[in-house]
Amino acid sequence: MNAIAITDYNGMYGMVKFYQIAKDEGIKPIIGVEIGFVMDINSHIQEQQIGNIVIIAKSKEGYQSLMELTSFANKEGIKGKPKIDLQALRTFWREIICLFGGANSRIGKMIALDEKESKMIEIINLIQDIIGKENIYLEIIAQDYNETTESKKVNELLLAIAEREQIPCVVDNNYFYPSSGDKQAREVAIAIKDGLKIYDENRRKPKGQFHIMSEDEIIKILENNGFEKNTISQMIETNNTIAENITTEIDLNQSLFPNYETDENIKKLYDEYKDWLVITE
Repeated sequence: MNAIAITDYNGMYGMVKFYQIAKDEGIKPIIGVEIGFVMDINSHIQEQQIGNIVIIAKSKEGYQSLMELTSFANKEGIKGKPKIDLQALRTFWREIICLFGGANSRIGKMIALDEKESKMIEIINLIQDIIGKENIYLEIIAQDYNETTESKKVNELLLAIAEREQIPCVVDNNYFYPSSGDKQAREVAIAIKDGLKIYDENRRKPKGQFHIMSEDEIIKILENNGFEKNTISQMIETNNTIAENITTEIDLNQSLFPNYETDENIKKLYDEYKDWLVITE
């Protein structure tokens, strides 16, 4: 591969190590995050109804925007579920790409709730108005339909919307471990996380393959799922075009955290107690 993306859930904690290793191997690192998305953070919505959006940095400036959006999302979360809304995109958007796709996406959640297709298109159009039509893509997840049945309905509807609304599609797979032989290790890790044993009947047993797939594996899955060859080729070409146009370069070994203005009450407290502070080197 000449490029690989990281889009962890709700945070960017693995980004630096990922970036360094990819660079050392001569592979372009693409930096992103998958995070909860709602129309308005002040609206009352149940935690399980919050679908995700994938945000990818196009450049160094986009990386700064990504950190601001991630910080905002974690501050405004519902019961530990970080989220952003349309206003957050308006406030912090700079040089980013947004992807919609998969059962856990905002569109996927709407499909599961049998919401109208027109409402899904309306949300996509609103985001296009904020970040530009050229910066939003629909995401087709390459997973065997015999293993992950929910992917079929989401992929088919997204492909239909893409064709009707002239929105390009990307194709990818969710990967949680490097190679197919690591699947059991992940299941052990999940069991430990849930306080269960690997032989417990009620432990989580993820269906599907979630290793880093080659292009040939992706193509084979899509063909088995009934995708036409020209559709597959177009999606892969879109992937390649996005990767080629991303110019994100991170300045390591220095602070890149966003600057936030301190609240007036905190400033007053600091001024009141600063003489009490003891600074050690």
